Amino acid sequence: LKSDIIKEKLWNLIGKYNPKSIMFYIAFGSEVRTQESINEALENDYIVIVPICINALPNDKHILPSRLLNLDLEVEEGTFHVLEPKPEFIRPFPPENIDLVIVPGVAFDKKCYRIGYGAGYYDRFLPKCTSAITIALAFDIQIIDDVFPASWDIPVDCIITETRTIDNGKIIFP
Repeated sequence: LKSDIIKEKLWNLIGKYNPKSIMFYIAFGSEVRTQESINEALENDYIVIVPICINALPNDKHILPSRLLNLDLEVEEGTFHVLEPKPEFIRPFPPENIDLVIVPGVAFDKKCYRIGYGAGYYDRFLPKCTSAITIALAFDIQIIDDVFPASWDIPVDCIITETRTIDNGKIIFP
């Protein structure tokens, strides 16, 4: 139910901003569900991108953004047991062409900083998304006073929870 409320609020913002391309994480565990939003975006002819976590070398952990055309047919369990595109469905998409990135996280603060899962994938990836708005989806219980961000941490533009939207002031929706 809370994921449904967050999804409705997300789509209100998407409707105001009207991006052409949206990168979604594919939810797992206790994360805010994104699967319905992914399918809705596909049905409405948005370009949908999902992350593939690449562990090339110990110091080369990065996200490969890949275009998705069918959530049900094109994904399988990948890195960290998260659903990712099967090898035959990997369609690299330039990060600088992504209009909106939906960002996962474990905890968030009111300054829009986040704690991820500890590998730094999104902190390395988001600077490449030069024209993207970043939105985190979270439950109220995930909002804490301070995540004590490091110098390399990048805040998202806003966080949507079931009861509020926290905006860092950097984004103006039309």
